[in-house]
Amino acid sequence: MKVVAFIPLRGGGKRAGPINGKDKERAIFAGYPLMAYTICAAKQSGVFDSIIAITRSEEHAVIARQYGAAVPWARPEYTVEDNSPDIEWVQWAADKCNSYYDAFSILRVTSPFRGPDIIKTAWHLFHNRVGADSLRMVRPVTEHPGKMWIEQNRLLLPLLPMETDGVPWHSSSTQSLFKVYVQTAGMEFAYFNTVERTNSIAGSVIVPYISDYWTGFDINTREEWFRAERAAREGIAKLPEVK
Repeated sequence: MKVVAFIPLRGGGKRAGPINGKDKERAIFAGYPLMAYTICAAKQSGVFDSIIAITRSEEHAVIARQYGAAVPWARPEYTVEDNSPDIEWVQWAADKCNSYYDAFSILRVTSPFRGPDIIKTAWHLFHNRVGADSLRMVRPVTEHPGKMWIEQNRLLLPLLPMETDGVPWHSSSTQSLFKVYVQTAGMEFAYFNTVERTNSIAGSVIVPYISDYWTGFDINTREEWFRAERAAREGIAKLPEVK
């Protein structure tokens, strides 16, 4: 079984904006470019036959190579638009791989606390699950949809107008409600034949890897960047070793 890690580096993220004059992928986080933690975690996991950075930026490519990723191709321009779906660059990369690999992982650099042991555990969980199309990292939600509302005609309506034993979900204790998970950017695994067969990354049989809060933490905004920096600085969350 041949497995490749894809490290997508689109650049130009607008929610976080520049961090000290650089996009967040290249910005220095706890002493190293943010992308370094994901590339090094992928190397140290021992799961992958190749680690490939998906970028069209030479600035990104230089840093990715420095920490051990290959950058054999320039990502097409149509895959870096604000609304470009992942399936576009995944299908492009799949064609480039020429069927050499059986499976792939998408490891996004905005999840720096996802370490090599987690990648290894997730791969075995996915690979050993007969009939699985993909694996996706999720974490428990901090705000339950049973407590959410929409506004209509200047009135509030519950998003989920459901009840248990006559008690509306919005008036129930959160602990009594069903468990809900939100996907993170931390990790995905899938087989290339899933992409070919379903024209999607996920397919229909999706194995969960349930993370804790920091393992599944995504840096998408400046606030999240500073929160993650504090967690790393104070030892609240552990970063992979960079080497």
